[in-house]
Amino acid sequence: MILEDRIDAFKKLGVICGQPEQMNSLNETIKLANHNNPWFTHKNIRFSLSALSHMLDSTQLYSWVNKYNIIDHNQRIGVIVSSNIPFVGFFDFLCILLSGNIFIGQLSSSNNILLPYLASILLEFNSDFSDYIFFESNIKNVDLLIATGSDNSAHYFRYNYANIKKIVRSNRTSVAILNGFESVDEYKKLADDVYRYFGLGCRSVSKLFLPVNFNFDKIKEVFKELHFFESTVHYIDNYKYQKTLHIMNDIDYIDCNNLLFVQSKEFDSPISVLYYDFYENLDDLVKLLEDYSSKIQCIVAKDSSIIKNAIPFGLSQKPTLYNYPDGVDVMKFITTNKTTDILPNQCLEY
Repeated sequence: MILEDRIDAFKKLGVICGQPEQMNSLNETIKLANHNNPWFTHKNIRFSLSALSHMLDSTQLYSWVNKYNIIDHNQRIGVIVSSNIPFVGFFDFLCILLSGNIFIGQLSSSNNILLPYLASILLEFNSDFSDYIFFESNIKNVDLLIATGSDNSAHYFRYNYANIKKIVRSNRTSVAILNGFESVDEYKKLADDVYRYFGLGCRSVSKLFLPVNFNFDKIKEVFKELHFFESTVHYIDNYKYQKTLHIMNDIDYIDCNNLLFVQSKEFDSPISVLYYDFYENLDDLVKLLEDYSSKIQCIVAKDSSIIKNAIPFGLSQKPTLYNYPDGVDVMKFITTNKTTDILPNQCLEY
């Protein structure tokens, strides 16, 4: 199968992801996925499909692929997929197949429906992919490995796959920087960065950096009006639990009726809690974020000219082909087995 055929199939996949009414058995698949993992709601699955459609824009796909020297090696590349958000692992799936290699996916029991569903659609567009897509219960006999999980599981991956070249991803989260002059519309967009996927994704904003004397009234009103979680019992249970916990431990919070704002120096907040802290000087804040860069996936801010690599409000959950997980160029790793575009403390291993 030549590269042009592979690109053409993913172009078609992008088109149909943007037209979910044309996708066979989608509603049944969503019901199965939600039954298997109640955090995978109908709205979030459809949102994720829309995001994938934008990622697979045909013009962007061609220009992105052309950056790399792709030579079909038919390497077996294992991918250990996490289970935090719908279609997690798709980007690795895309890179491996476009590069002419073989995808060996290991899925968790709570996330074994959605990615195989997209794979089945891809096979309808080009049946030759049947020689390149495999889902297995255990990763073995692979040439390269990409593994995503928690900090604890990262140690496990390093130990059990010590002799394999690999990318190991561990816990990351995202932050937002506010200046206090945001509009209601900007706060609504920020809310999508915070609430989407219930804060379970590494691109979900879990902490706000606010100017001293920030007024919470406007953002609180915007967040209180949202109805992301009316029928999501698991999230509401977490919210009630966190509220009780903070009351019992006499920890101050600002209540949005569906989310707690809590001041903290920590970055990774629990479900239904959004940490915040204050800054006096942007230069000092930038230095702090650089020090914690190995734990930050996205920085959301209004002014990207001041904050390097910042993205606008409302876009953290809509990654492009160039928004590599952990900042590691996956396609470059696959096609060359190496990368120079990482920091010393990032989780790329050889």
